[in-house]
Amino acid sequence: MTEVLRFEFSADGAHRRGAGWQRLSNDDFRDASDRLDDLLELAGSAPNWAFDLLQVARAVYLVDKRSLRKHAADGWTRTIELAVRLIEPQRWGGAQLTELNALLGMLTGDRWSISVHGGAQQNPQSRFDFGRAGEVALFSGGLDSTAYAAHAARRGGDRLLLLAFDDFLRHRQHGIAHRIRRLDAREISLRQVGQTVIGDPVGARLESSSRSRGFLYTTSAVCVAAAHRLSVVSVPENGQLAVNPPLTPSRLSALSTRSVHPWTLALLNRIIGGIGGNLRVVNPLLAYTKGEVCALALDAGLDRRTLELTISCANPRGKRFTGYDNCGFCFPCLVRRAGLLHAIGADSSEYRYNPADLMVGKTRSRDLRAIIHWLSTSFGLRDLIADSPFPAEIPPPAVLPMLRRGRNELSAMVDCLLPKNHSLRRQWTLSKTQ
Repeated sequence: MTEVLRFEFSADGAHRRGAGWQRLSNDDFRDASDRLDDLLELAGSAPNWAFDLLQVARAVYLVDKRSLRKHAADGWTRTIELAVRLIEPQRWGGAQLTELNALLGMLTGDRWSISVHGGAQQNPQSRFDFGRAGEVALFSGGLDSTAYAAHAARRGGDRLLLLAFDDFLRHRQHGIAHRIRRLDAREISLRQVGQTVIGDPVGARLESSSRSRGFLYTTSAVCVAAAHRLSVVSVPENGQLAVNPPLTPSRLSALSTRSVHPWTLALLNRIIGGIGGNLRVVNPLLAYTKGEVCALALDAGLDRRTLELTISCANPRGKRFTGYDNCGFCFPCLVRRAGLLHAIGADSSEYRYNPADLMVGKTRSRDLRAIIHWLSTSFGLRDLIADSPFPAEIPPPAVLPMLRRGRNELSAMVDCLLPKNHSLRRQWTLSKTQ
């Protein structure tokens, strides 16, 4: 029989569920909500619908980190019931909760059943007003967010507010933002609003996967943008990684991240509209390959060195190697290499491992082997929709040309970086002749 994990989240720690429900609150975050509250002070408090959406996302993230996948029957899929106390639960009808459960299922690969209840404290009103932002965008310090920030800065307008989340990369993120400010085209502010889950009271380890993290990041940006009375939130990610088609059959569904997939954003926008929001989340880089994103950054005035300072690695900070910010062997690192080679013709970024160091049969070569497998097979519309639907406003044929251009970039990277006598290169060469 499948075990059902039950959690109740109440920000202030007041709970109503009885035995069998694990209690969660703001105290389960190392820094609670202080940094987000400080950021909201810049423009006034967010409307209740946005604050409630963020509370749901925070609760989901807590549950995701507190529930170890290794205890699931298949080592991955969990069945979760989550009750969240909100300010205005009446805004959440059956349609919104159904869409929320579907969205989380797509993101995490789990079975979710979320219920909302009243009793949460009113969002405190702001005491200050330091002016409004003209745009809110996520900023990781990676190539995509850096390119978009530079492009948006050159476009001009009111203040661009960049939201960053990774404390380990704080220094690098601020350094890159400083270089963008040198373009001298638009006022830019960078704020850290990430939150860290602490272990449970008995000191159990946290789940290493974080499929719901992107949902928390995006809803944080939605809350901030709503506080600034904006109608759009920008979540920039190149189309290759946003669509992220499975490279092999073993990467179907949540085993390939879908946090910025068109269907994910469509579901989130439906939820926002259903609970009373008038704000949309968009990916301004969906039509771009990684190489085209790099070219966009160069056209905006950034130099090659700034691009090479960015961080693209998918490995958690704790798993990275001392002295290196990019491991060099994960899928985002390999896409990054292909993009820089396409746009610049070279890549002087520092990586812990180069493709030539990755040997067949070793764990670190897994993503490169998957890329080679993908490039050696045909790819069309049927493959594109194999595990993820697309919204009506972004039909699959609209993104297929971008993915094919991205395949060409990856193919050129493999040809360029793998020595002729490398075992993977021989596999690659053989696949192209068949």
